Amino acid sequence: MKKIAIMTAGGDCAGLNSVIRAVVLTAHHRGVEVVGIEDGYIGFVERKYKPLTLNDVDSIETKGGTILGSSNKECPFHYPVKGKEGEYEDRVQDSIEGLREIGVEGMIVVGGDGTLDSARVIHEAGMPVVGIPKTIDNDMVASEPTIGFQTAIENAVEAIRKLKTTAYSHRRVIVTELMGRTSGYLTLYAGFASGADIILLPEQDYNLKVVCQKVEEIMQSGKRYVIIAAAEACKEQGKEETISRIVSDSFEQKRYGGIAAKLSAEIEEMTGYESRPMVLGHLQRGGEPCTSDILLGTRLGHYAIGLLLDKKAGYIVGTKENTLVKMEFPKTREPRLLDLENNDICEAAKDMGISFGV
Repeated sequence: MKKIAIMTAGGDCAGLNSVIRAVVLTAHHRGVEVVGIEDGYIGFVERKYKPLTLNDVDSIETKGGTILGSSNKECPFHYPVKGKEGEYEDRVQDSIEGLREIGVEGMIVVGGDGTLDSARVIHEAGMPVVGIPKTIDNDMVASEPTIGFQTAIENAVEAIRKLKTTAYSHRRVIVTELMGRTSGYLTLYAGFASGADIILLPEQDYNLKVVCQKVEEIMQSGKRYVIIAAAEACKEQGKEETISRIVSDSFEQKRYGGIAAKLSAEIEEMTGYESRPMVLGHLQRGGEPCTSDILLGTRLGHYAIGLLLDKKAGYIVGTKENTLVKMEFPKTREPRLLDLENNDICEAAKDMGISFGV
């Protein structure tokens, strides 16, 4: 191969730029040109390309987000028809032709489940693709951890620690809502590391009475505050998840949100203790990547381009127990969930008196 393309799509996270840098530097060393596709699958379909040079990637590994831009809605085989609301078309083949017209012979696609499912379709349509998983949710079977997860933990931990001081001052319960969708990795790790008193996960429905009893127990013990780390998709036993909105043209149509406000109001009503919700939201995605994510992104970027240039496409690359691994593009998209019965952090948290609301 003499020219390849790289694209980032889906929700952004820290560590993406280290992937881009590793690919461009490796390609340059091996005499290969790299084209960046801008704004995810929008750029793939609309042919928004730009060449990536050594100067373009100088020191970008320390920057958050992605220099190529991203989008978490568009799907190339179900792409909105311009001027015809509600109509969609398959744009995969003509998008591949657009890349071939400028000499691109293979692609590296960095993204989550939806992004890499589309990457599989592109590969099957004739353009060699290697995928790299990224998500702050850490819920992809291809890699453990995923790019962005470690930085998101650091961001969440820093925020929760700051909430402790204001909670202490006012004798308050603070319910902190964390991202993660249906997987509780981010909430468990961030909640445990920040010293949360109660951790509520999507994998285990909570009992509201148990949560309130724990709040009362903590406040009556002499401690001046309670911190609750609540995953955005956690829910009370017998109830549904709290949905903020439905995005019908997105791969992930359900957008979770609102559990912090709901639970905070219920706790204040049932216990009498003043309670406040705090939604960390996109703060968890932002900022400079931690060193772990820089290293992970660099390793996976280098591994991916090596496979692509050696004509070993059709894989997603990742790490397992710090070892580089690859797997074929899966046909199904099942998220990796926490195994609460075989997780040492869960076990330690329970032994340390942290409540999971059950």
